[in-house]
Amino acid sequence: MISIRQVEVVRAVMAARSINGAAQLLNVSAAAVSRMLRHTESQIGFDLFARTPSGFVPTTDATALMSDLETIHRSLKRIEDRLALRDTEELPLRIGSSPGLGQSVIPQALSSLHRKHPALRFELGSLHVDEVVPMLEFRRYDFALTIYDLKDPRVEAVTIAEAPLVCLMSNTHVLSGRHRVTLDEVARYPMIGYGAHAFQQRMIDDLFRERGLTPDYHARCRLMNTACALVQEDIGLTLLDEFTIFGRAPVGTHVAQLDIDYRFPLNVLTFKDAPLSRLSEAFLSEVKCVLSASIGAPNVSASMQARANSS
Repeated sequence: MISIRQVEVVRAVMAARSINGAAQLLNVSAAAVSRMLRHTESQIGFDLFARTPSGFVPTTDATALMSDLETIHRSLKRIEDRLALRDTEELPLRIGSSPGLGQSVIPQALSSLHRKHPALRFELGSLHVDEVVPMLEFRRYDFALTIYDLKDPRVEAVTIAEAPLVCLMSNTHVLSGRHRVTLDEVARYPMIGYGAHAFQQRMIDDLFRERGLTPDYHARCRLMNTACALVQEDIGLTLLDEFTIFGRAPVGTHVAQLDIDYRFPLNVLTFKDAPLSRLSEAFLSEVKCVLSASIGAPNVSASMQARANSS
């Protein structure tokens, strides 16, 4: 007979398709997950996963167990939630976000909400695109705010605002001071890019390719806030969503609009059948207020504000 902990480990590996991903979901070490999985497979007498170069793929036997695993997990989650409810009607606010949003729009909204509710407790986690679904499914976060779309039937997405792609450069750059620059101009100067497989880099590459341009990348980094720091040091210019620098362009930098109409959505992602709490709704109202209050600020587009006000 397998234990509840074994059930959670098997389900986590199914969701994350890797030992490291499951360990992050369960907040334990990868070694502990690996040992538990090997013990479980030894105990039941057959493999639950095929170890492939692309990850841990559930076997037919494991897939047949998924419905029962989900039932057990939902029951455990209800128990945990009830035990977590102490003297308050609401659980702490748990927010997942795209890395850039976690340094711009979200802190501003949290600050506003905290002033109204000084006892507010919250958790803010930075999520990359492949982490969103597992983290929502395991209820590590109540919802996620992202600048990317997710095509997953388990997740519901609502767009509450949009922002354009903009060019960030140092104040000493030859293009600095320009309100608008073209992609052709950008391609002539050293650039800071992102990982070749990152969604924003693929999108940027497509924009250059459509115009027959080859950007000159002098540096690549994983996060947009890292790119901002490199721009401050005048290593190159970078393209990023306007949300990342929302009303707070890094010191010593200049933001210019581009001659293209590509827009990033600000999406609220939730797992299906997981309604938002009143606290979550209050926070999202603050996000919309922050967007609306910045009309006319140098780094905020009017079209983004119009979308926010109408949501």
